[in-house]
Amino acid sequence: MSTSHFDEAAANWDAEPRRIAVMKAIGEKILAVTSPAPDVTVLDYGCGTGLVSLYLLPHVGHITGADSSTGMLDVLRGKIAEGGIRNMEALPLNLECDAVPTSRFGMIVVTMALHHIASLERVLLAFHEMLDPGGVLCVADLDTEPGTFHPADVSRSVPHHGFDREQFKGRLAEIGFSDLKDTTATTIRKPVEGGGEEDFSVFLITARR
Repeated sequence: MSTSHFDEAAANWDAEPRRIAVMKAIGEKILAVTSPAPDVTVLDYGCGTGLVSLYLLPHVGHITGADSSTGMLDVLRGKIAEGGIRNMEALPLNLECDAVPTSRFGMIVVTMALHHIASLERVLLAFHEMLDPGGVLCVADLDTEPGTFHPADVSRSVPHHGFDREQFKGRLAEIGFSDLKDTTATTIRKPVEGGGEEDFSVFLITARR
């Protein structure tokens, strides 16, 4: 999906209560599973408006919120400024085409973003490179779904309709990650085209560099 879609949606992104509830549930699960050290440095890749970042922030040392959408980062910068937050920054970054930054992190989180990424292998390799030895990767995303999570006009441009957990963990293992674990973070119930609602499960996979 194009960055412009997210730029246009950014201003009203947080107006959807379901999004806030989902990101809170994912943040809670990340904390429960990883018990991060209070001084850990975190990269939130595909951070959007920072919903997960701001939930995790009181429990960690510093968060870099990274995204390819200028609109999303502008909203996040507004939150940082309004809150007088000193241990968080917003960074424009697209690991599908940008050079891998030299910064290193004790934890990388990526929530509901990887299904939008076509060059998945390149991004996962970058995550491995950017983690400190022993650092933790936390991936929350959709379990395999039939392409109904997004409206049809959007779904056609989404590279991945969720992921098979075992296959995804296998890809991480091939890259060099270890201590691979998965759990269900939450379930999203939402209207779908054609009428009615469907449940979409969201996994949390954790892996150690």
